[in-house]
Amino acid sequence: METLGHIHTGNLALVNPLQTHGTVVPTAPENLGPRVLELSSILQTTLDVETQINLFGKEIQRYLAIDGLQYTLPDDESIVLYGHEASHRATYDLKLEDKTLGSIRVCRELPFIDKEIRSLENLLCALVYPLRNALSYKQAVELASRDPLTGIYNRMALKASLTREVDLAQRQDLPLSVLVIDIDHFKLFNDQHGHTFGDDVLVAVSQTIANTVRRSDLLFRFGGEEFVVLASHTAEEGAMLLAERIRQNIAALSTVRGRDAAITVSVGIARLQDKEHADRFFERADKALYAAKNNGRNRSILG
Repeated sequence: METLGHIHTGNLALVNPLQTHGTVVPTAPENLGPRVLELSSILQTTLDVETQINLFGKEIQRYLAIDGLQYTLPDDESIVLYGHEASHRATYDLKLEDKTLGSIRVCRELPFIDKEIRSLENLLCALVYPLRNALSYKQAVELASRDPLTGIYNRMALKASLTREVDLAQRQDLPLSVLVIDIDHFKLFNDQHGHTFGDDVLVAVSQTIANTVRRSDLLFRFGGEEFVVLASHTAEEGAMLLAERIRQNIAALSTVRGRDAAITVSVGIARLQDKEHADRFFERADKALYAAKNNGRNRSILG
């Protein structure tokens, strides 16, 4: 691969087919001129990462011709897109005070010249500080939305996600199902072996559910020994198959932390109906759960 050697940028590592890595310390926006300071002020108007990246893409087009950009969060999975891909790319690993902020790739059909690269790097200095704040806020929200015992989403996160997924499914006319899962006779684990073992059971059940559902499904601890799965693009048949896989995989657990354990769950299922409110949708699944428990437990019932 042809390279132009190390490029000292005032920002971070630049990688494209004609350039290689070079790492330096970002310069504060106020030391880089009025346009960078103005851009930084605009980006600080939001703590939403996606909105911030879209603002950055829109605003830098005032100074630099680009076709699109792609931002990858530090987890290397979540991606925010602005515009579209193109054949020439400048990719930066974003870091600030040893904190990794992900990476950004700027694309266009024409090659970047040295003057444009320097301009882009100055503009990126306006992004790193607001982006650090947005990522810190995102992390704080994530922590507040997680159950501290199991690490999965909590009841607070469920309310917002349920409303969002229902709106999306109805707007795009796509199937959506919800599963409400309850550990059968959970009180016995606490009474017979203590609350520490009860916690171990909750963790084992949550991990089993997480390993059974698809990556696109959302898993929550609703409270106590109840869990909820939001299964997008899933109608009645698929939801029942998923519920049965969860139920069977949990029943297959023979030990928890080296202690014998016979764990079963009951599952209530509902598919979103046309123009149905989110509360009513969840209520039908919850009623189906109680029907499963009243009919002998260790079973899945469609509401």
